Amino acid sequence: MNDLKPKYHDTLAIGSVFFTIYAIWAILVSSSSSLIHNFDQAIINLVYNNNTSQIALAKIVTKVGNTSTIVILTVIIVIILIVFRKYAYALFVAGTMAASNGYNWIIKHAVQRTRPSVKHLVYADGFSFPSGHSVGSAALFGVLIVLTILLVKSKGWRTCLIIIWALFPLVIGYTRIYLHVHFPSDVFGGWIEGITFVLLGYSILYHLYLNRQNKG
Repeated sequence: MNDLKPKYHDTLAIGSVFFTIYAIWAILVSSSSSLIHNFDQAIINLVYNNNTSQIALAKIVTKVGNTSTIVILTVIIVIILIVFRKYAYALFVAGTMAASNGYNWIIKHAVQRTRPSVKHLVYADGFSFPSGHSVGSAALFGVLIVLTILLVKSKGWRTCLIIIWALFPLVIGYTRIYLHVHFPSDVFGGWIEGITFVLLGYSILYHLYLNRQNKG
């Protein structure tokens, strides 16, 4: 029967790789590298347009990544996990979200990048790098992907949910560029940061909880 148990694997190594990529990216942004400028300009040329219907839709979708929305969704997920006595998973979610958003605040104030100078199509304050919407959504939907892998037994449902969760941060990040409140490099950096904390958070969950099940 032990052979039927799922095998869990550590993500510390890949998390460290993502952290290294993020650190390099943050240095390039803070040093105003020409690589970052060219990257931003290339994406902006593809994304920007004045389609009123698309702008209206983007304004709605981008709200999913608001800090208040992310916090509410995180609390709901944690409460559900506690109700079903998945205490280790609840700590994984709460810890990952708190760490990623706290670190995001630190980096924003360390880099102090100003937002795009073009007219913003939605209200946005504070510094630009990394995109808080991108960090929050990548972390939140990243932990949902992890929970789906760990808890959903149906392969079909698991695959569908993973695809849905993965699309959310991609679309939310796109709206931040489209609505002129972030550079593409802010969004990419936010995605990498959010993924990094999910991988490192899962590594802690693995060592403190899941590895015991591997050995059980």
